[in-house]
Amino acid sequence: MIRRLLLGYVAIVLVLAGSLAIPFGIVFADRQREQFATALERDAVVLATVYEDSLQHGAPIDPRPADRYAQRTGARVVVVDTSGMSVVDTGDDEFRSFTSRPEIVTALSGNRFSGTRFSQTLGADLFVVAVPVASSSSVFGAVRLTVFNRDIERNVQRMWISLGLGVLIAVGASAVVAFAVARPITRSVEGLQGAAERIADGDLSARASIADAPPELAALAKTFDDMASRVEELVASQRAFVADASHQLRTPLTALRLRLENLEAGATSDDLDDIADIVFEAERLSRMVDQLLELSREGSATTVEVDVADVVEQRVRLWDGPAGEKRISLTLNVEDPARCSAAMVADGLEQALDNLLDNAIRYSATGGSIVVSVERSSTGGCSIHVADDGPGVPEADLNRLFDRFWRGESDQPGTGLGLSIVRHLTARAGATVEASQTDGGGLTISVHLPPASAATDVKRL
Repeated sequence: MIRRLLLGYVAIVLVLAGSLAIPFGIVFADRQREQFATALERDAVVLATVYEDSLQHGAPIDPRPADRYAQRTGARVVVVDTSGMSVVDTGDDEFRSFTSRPEIVTALSGNRFSGTRFSQTLGADLFVVAVPVASSSSVFGAVRLTVFNRDIERNVQRMWISLGLGVLIAVGASAVVAFAVARPITRSVEGLQGAAERIADGDLSARASIADAPPELAALAKTFDDMASRVEELVASQRAFVADASHQLRTPLTALRLRLENLEAGATSDDLDDIADIVFEAERLSRMVDQLLELSREGSATTVEVDVADVVEQRVRLWDGPAGEKRISLTLNVEDPARCSAAMVADGLEQALDNLLDNAIRYSATGGSIVVSVERSSTGGCSIHVADDGPGVPEADLNRLFDRFWRGESDQPGTGLGLSIVRHLTARAGATVEASQTDGGGLTISVHLPPASAATDVKRL
């Protein structure tokens, strides 16, 4: 953000400085050329005055005034008589006719000439001034002064360089001022962004109070903090309600199950089926209460080192019976088990695997197969993959698998909380879980656990 602000300030200064410097430079350059031409023309008039008497009376021409001027200024001085023949030429020792030069023709006609032309002989642009040597209406000759145009342009170029340096200094100064002005603003915005990111990660205690912030941002930070406090209170209240309700429901549900089991002992055969259905629903409700209780837990969790291969092998062996009832092949593949240990909340891996295997068995067709793989990840932790060949889930719905109570279009019995429990448990341990489509059809759930050396104080869910 501060980069964009600085670029904005610098762009404004560049536009303002450019809108002032460029017209000034153009005017100054024109003024420099005009002043140079006026000065050169004035010098030519002075030299014409010096040689006026000599040309008028046919007296010998003294070249010294022209030579001294040429040495002092670097200009070439040519003095011609009425026939256009040179009588003084500081650039050539030979006398020759200049009637082919338009500036000489103009001067001999009694007019002044000032302008630039390209010299074929010298291969360069020249600035030329020619004035008549005259008295009253009589013309006795002409004086021509020529200088290289680059001498004039060098002065103009120095002026442009000076203007450019001035603009750069102004831009640099504005950048410093802009940084001093923008930094408190960006610091405040960064504080708000950091607090928002922490809340998005689950840290509802994050606040955005900012010292020395501009009044508008300070008011925004206070409003943000009030909102965060309110959200924290609401979430805490909700979790407390779920936890209390779950605790309160467990006792009557347990009593209900015991009374139903007692009724089974003395029930007639006609009532047994009804009682079995009621017991099944009571057990289902009890599992849902336990799952809600787990989801209500919050805050960081202490992790312990877990032998992942050992735990996975134990849970696969336990679920081999339910899988066999549906003639489902349950296979375990473990890579390098001795080195695959990870950090996980106590008993969390067992609960996560139970939910994953129960989900895979429920949605796999009779005679299907489930493959559980354990491998060491590149981060030093462990990755667990549970792949089935069931109906799978459309690509667009993969991210919704872990939403609470989401079951898609399935008609299988369940609460829709199993995968939410898996995500909750893994997140409390700093692990991640993801879903993907199995090659050939089906669904694969992958759990990536952090290494055993990972810190136990992990982010909140």
